[in-house]
Amino acid sequence: MRRPIFLDTLVPDTLLPRLALVVFFSTSCLQKDAAPSTPGADAAVGSGGGSGATSTGGSTPAPGGSGGASGSASGGQAAVAPSGTGGRPDGSAQPGSGGLTASGGGAAPPEATGGRAATGPASGGSGSGGSGSGGNGSGGAPPVPGPNEPARLTSGSSGWASRYWDCCKPACGWKANVRTGNPMSSCSQSDQVLSSADTKNACDGGGGGAFMCWSGAPWSVSDTLAYGFVAASAGNYVCGRCYQVQFTGAGHNGSNPGATALMYKTMVVQVINDGGVAADQMDLLIPGGGVGALNACSTQWGNVDLGAQYGGFYAACKNDATCTAQMCQTAFAGKPELLAGCSWFLGWFSGADNPSFIFKQIACPSAITQRSGLSDPG
Repeated sequence: MRRPIFLDTLVPDTLLPRLALVVFFSTSCLQKDAAPSTPGADAAVGSGGGSGATSTGGSTPAPGGSGGASGSASGGQAAVAPSGTGGRPDGSAQPGSGGLTASGGGAAPPEATGGRAATGPASGGSGSGGSGSGGNGSGGAPPVPGPNEPARLTSGSSGWASRYWDCCKPACGWKANVRTGNPMSSCSQSDQVLSSADTKNACDGGGGGAFMCWSGAPWSVSDTLAYGFVAASAGNYVCGRCYQVQFTGAGHNGSNPGATALMYKTMVVQVINDGGVAADQMDLLIPGGGVGALNACSTQWGNVDLGAQYGGFYAACKNDATCTAQMCQTAFAGKPELLAGCSWFLGWFSGADNPSFIFKQIACPSAITQRSGLSDPG
C-alpha cells in the first residue's frame, strides 16, 4: 500500500495559494476542451425518377430519361447510421443504409436523366432514381487500395451515377451491338442463361423470353471497391468496355449525405446498355429500383410489389430504410442475387443520390467478364 502524501508536507505555506490557483485553472481548461462528439444524422430524403423506353428490331430508338433523389446520413466525428454502420477510424466512409431506384420512360429534366433506347436490333434497359440513407465518417487520409485493387485516380473525366432495373434484355445482349467477342448473356424467366443471343427481348411484348440475368446486380469486393454494370451513351457507350469510377463525395444535384459517404470509394463497371442518359452519366444496374415505362419484372417475378413506378421500393416507403429492406426481403425471397444487390444499395452504396465521380477507361477484371459473358473490346 502506498502511504498518503499531504500537500503541506511538500510545499511551503507561502506557495499554497499560488498552487491552488494553478490547479483550478488547469481543471477549467480540461473541462472546456472535453466536448463530447456529436453523431451524424441518420435521416434521409429522396424521391424516384423516370427513365426511357427501348426499341427493338432496328426501329427508331425511343427517348428516355430518368432521375431520382435519395439521401443518407453523415456528419460528426464518427457518423452513426442505420444497420449499425458508421465512420471508420481512418475517417473513410462506412456504408449506411438506403433505398433503391427507378426506371421508366418519357421525357425527364436534363439534370435527372436515365434510361435508354436500344441501337439497331437491340433492346435496351431503362432509368434511374431512388433514394436512401446511410452513414459516413469525415477527416483523415483516404484509404489505401488493396493489393488487387486499382490505384487511386488523381484525375479523370467528370461524371455522375444514376440507377435502374427493369428486367429487360440489355442492348449489349445482341451480337450486332458488340464490336468483338460475345454479347452479354441473357436469361430465361427462371434465370437460366439462354444459349442464343437472338431470343426476343421480354420488354418487346408478344412473348419475348430474354430477360436481364440476376447476376447483373452489383457486388462489393471490399469496403472501398465494388463491381457492377451500367448503361452509358455517346463516346462512353461501347459494349463491354470497363471504367474505373471513383466517387468524389459530391452529388450531381447537390450535396447529400449518401454521396458524401461514398467519397474515395471506387467501382469498376462494364457498359452493357445504351441510350437515354447524358454523355457524362452512367446508369447503374441495381435490383428493385422501379420499372418505369418498361416492365418485364412483373412477367419474370410474378405478383410482386415493385414499389413506386418511378423510385421503386424506397420511394414507396417514403424514404424509410427499414421499410425498404423489408420490401427487398419480400420481393426477392428465394432470389439471393437480387436480394444481395438490393442490400448492396442499402449498404455499400450508402443510398447515395446521383453521386458525382471521376472516371477513366480500364481493362475489365476477369470477375466482371466471367459474370456478364461480355467480352472487353479494349
